Amino acid sequence: MAEAPLKPALQPPGRRLNLQWLPVAVFTAGLLSTALITENQRRFNVSEHVRLERDMAQDISIAIRSKLATDQALLAAVVGLFNASETVTLEQFRRFYSSLNLSLDSMRGIQGVGYAAVVPNHAIAAFEQRIQRQGRPQFRIVPARPVSARTSPGEPRSLTTAIVYLEPMDWRNLRAIGFDMYSESTRRQAMQWAALTGQPSLSGPVRLRQEVQANQQVGALIYEAIYSDPGRPFSSEEERLRRLKGWAYSPLRIGDLISAVLAGLNNPDLAGSGVLIYDGDRPIRERLLYDNLNLHNSSRLEHPTWVSVPIANREWLIGIQLSPRNLAPSGLNLNLGLMGLIGLMGSLLAAVVTHVLVGHHLALRQALALEQQVARERALASTVFETSPLGIVVTDPDGIVISTNQAFSQLSGYSQVEARGHKANLLKSGRHDDDFYRQMWESLRQKGHWSGEIWNRHRNGQVRRHDLNITAVLDNQQQIVNFVGLLRDVTDRYTHDEQMRHLATHDDLTGLPNRAVLMEQLQQALALARRQGTQVALLFLDLNGFKPVNDRLGHASGDLLLQTVAQQLQQRVRESDTLCRQGGDEFVLLIPDAPDLEQLWHLAETLQQAVAGPYPHPLEQLQLSASIGIARWPDHAHDAGSLLNAADLAMYTAKHNQAEHIAIATPRP
Repeated sequence: MAEAPLKPALQPPGRRLNLQWLPVAVFTAGLLSTALITENQRRFNVSEHVRLERDMAQDISIAIRSKLATDQALLAAVVGLFNASETVTLEQFRRFYSSLNLSLDSMRGIQGVGYAAVVPNHAIAAFEQRIQRQGRPQFRIVPARPVSARTSPGEPRSLTTAIVYLEPMDWRNLRAIGFDMYSESTRRQAMQWAALTGQPSLSGPVRLRQEVQANQQVGALIYEAIYSDPGRPFSSEEERLRRLKGWAYSPLRIGDLISAVLAGLNNPDLAGSGVLIYDGDRPIRERLLYDNLNLHNSSRLEHPTWVSVPIANREWLIGIQLSPRNLAPSGLNLNLGLMGLIGLMGSLLAAVVTHVLVGHHLALRQALALEQQVARERALASTVFETSPLGIVVTDPDGIVISTNQAFSQLSGYSQVEARGHKANLLKSGRHDDDFYRQMWESLRQKGHWSGEIWNRHRNGQVRRHDLNITAVLDNQQQIVNFVGLLRDVTDRYTHDEQMRHLATHDDLTGLPNRAVLMEQLQQALALARRQGTQVALLFLDLNGFKPVNDRLGHASGDLLLQTVAQQLQQRVRESDTLCRQGGDEFVLLIPDAPDLEQLWHLAETLQQAVAGPYPHPLEQLQLSASIGIARWPDHAHDAGSLLNAADLAMYTAKHNQAEHIAIATPRP
């Protein structure tokens, strides 16, 4: 027993040496590991910083384009109004704008919707007098500079324009009425581009006429050209300029517009971050459009991320600098320092204990950390799943529902218990054929994902439109084990887009297709008739005695009469025929696969009977008739324009035929 204390001295020298250096080795390894992990995390933070800034810039650019797309849709509706009408008065333009029912939120940053007319230089005085008679007694055309400052003696005056209508008519917009935008170079460049291309055009930065000394903002304008005879194609840029009537346009207050865009973004990193936007590809003061934190040429602007994005016909440069509360550009932050300190302390602790205790301790610590991480990830995944605003549904490889979240229950009407165990097609609306679903499943099995919009039926029977993204989940053997579907209700957006498209192609009084739709469908009908050897007919109808209705009973009764006539005519034509309002009290009926002229004559008599009444109060005493001109291709014309002209001329001939008020066009030579 007395020899027991000598046993350690009898251990091999090599082992004593290993045990001696073990704490140093563990400490060194701990320092190296801490440095490596910290550096990797720093690099990750740097890349994450850039990614967050780039993603934010992309989000902003998408939101800006979406905002401007709404404005372009409004301009398209204005173009449709002017294309469908011979003339548009101030009162008609006001009623049209009121019918759009635009909310304040949707118009934030969009100062208004207006119309600027081309004014012949020889008719400026007459044009001013005509607008004054419409209710603007102070109307004058005001150029950016006096004519004497813009032209040399003997030099012809440039194109003259004038802002005629601009709604809503508040005190700011009233300042712009009569302004000749074409006399200012930045506006003129955008107006010329729109006129020569027929596409919407965005101007560079300008000072709007609406601005006053207080709260000035950079402005810009969007233009879309309006031409005479819009159904006829253009042969050259010169012809576009000859037929140019004016522009539908919107003035934009860029500060308000970008603020509205940023307010609508669901990006938590946006708070406190700097956003700079320039017109062009260089961040120079003269082209600055927006700077929410006044960072331009400031020492606070350190390492922004720049993204160049196309906006309409221009290019904007978006700069993002994250808030100091987020990741620093260098990747350094408090968490990184804490990570290094924890690594150092862990290395010291590991060097103090024996290799057995250290190994045992590290094993337990790693197991505990892993278990906690798994638990946190599970809790996080569960929270994200249940609180996500998107409807989430998880199925097995056969499409049987395994799990859904609360948002899915709200979208579908089925609780998680009710949906579980059913096929995913329990929302099937019946609006898609079998081929649609077959292609969807083929894409999922071949590509592992599918995205698109789909009609689904709510449990209450209502059909809703959803944006659907489905992703296949694979195991280690690359076999599908689950499908995860994300749903978002886009019914309101879809309905709004459909309403805007309908407004651009239909008469807002009668709901009938307008002249642009007529010419498009007439071209298609003629192309089909040429291939199939059939005929196409037009019946041009003009109401006799309509003007006295407006004069005696007022425009409200006139509008009611036009609506009633449109309904009665629509009831007497085939589904394959197209009834359009040409403008005023004129209607055109397009008949593809037309019958012989005798049957067309009988149809004209039927339409006359429809026009003859009876009519509801207060129109019951009206004596109304119709003059109808008939033209048929290829007997009376060789193309769409000449066929419409032939029917129009025949209608005027019918007006002088007191007996029947029906006439057939003269055969073409």
